[in-house]
Amino acid sequence: MKAQFPAEQNESGEFHRQKDVFREWISTDGSTPYVAAADRYYLYVSLACPWASRTIIFRKLKGLEDAIGMTIVDPIRDEKGWAFRDPSGKIPPGAPFESTDPVNGFQFLSEAYSATDPDYDERVTVPVLWDKKTHRIVNNCEDDICRMFNNVFNDFARNRDLDFFPKEIEADHAKLSSFLHDNVNNGVYTAGFATRQRPYEIACRRVFEALDQLEERLSKNR
Repeated sequence: MKAQFPAEQNESGEFHRQKDVFREWISTDGSTPYVAAADRYYLYVSLACPWASRTIIFRKLKGLEDAIGMTIVDPIRDEKGWAFRDPSGKIPPGAPFESTDPVNGFQFLSEAYSATDPDYDERVTVPVLWDKKTHRIVNNCEDDICRMFNNVFNDFARNRDLDFFPKEIEADHAKLSSFLHDNVNNGVYTAGFATRQRPYEIACRRVFEALDQLEERLSKNR
C-alpha cells in the first residue's frame, strides 16, 4: 500500500504522527510575547479534521466567537494541502480560485507555516492559531489551543465562568486525556495510515481494547 504521509511511516508500515511544532503560549500578564486581546488572534480549521473540530467546539462553548475569528478551509485537500477555497465543492482542486481567507489572503495554509518558519518542511496541519499582530502562527496543537481558550481569554468570553480544566481533578484529567490521545484519538490514525497488515492489526486491537476500557469506565461512572 502506498503511504499517504511517507515521512510519518517507517519501513515496517507503522504510522508515527508528527509532533506539533508551534507551541507558543498566550498570557494575560505579558509573561509571553503573545498577550490576550480581542480580535488579535485568528483560528484556521477544517471541518474534516477531528483535532480541529475540538477547537471549534471549545470556541463555541466559551463564547469566544466575537473575540477570535475563524476561517474554515476546503475539506478537499490536494498535493498543495489545505486550501482557502470555497468549501461548497463547486471549484475543483487544481482550478484557479479566490481566497476565502479574510485576514491574510492566503490561498493555502502552507503560506501561514512558511510565513512563520521559511524552513518548515513537514506536513501542514490544522488547527492553527494565528497572531494578526506579529503575522505568525502562535500554536498548532489543539490541546494547547483549547487550554488557552479555557481561561486566557475569559475577559472576552461570554461564558467566562465555564471551566473545562478544573484544578481539583487536574491529575485525573491529565491521566485520562493521555490515555484517550494515545489509544483512541491518535490510535485511529495509527491504524488507518498503517501500510502493512501486521501493524494495522496491532493498532486496531489497541483501539478496540481502549474502547472496551472506556465502556467499562462509563458503566460505573458517568
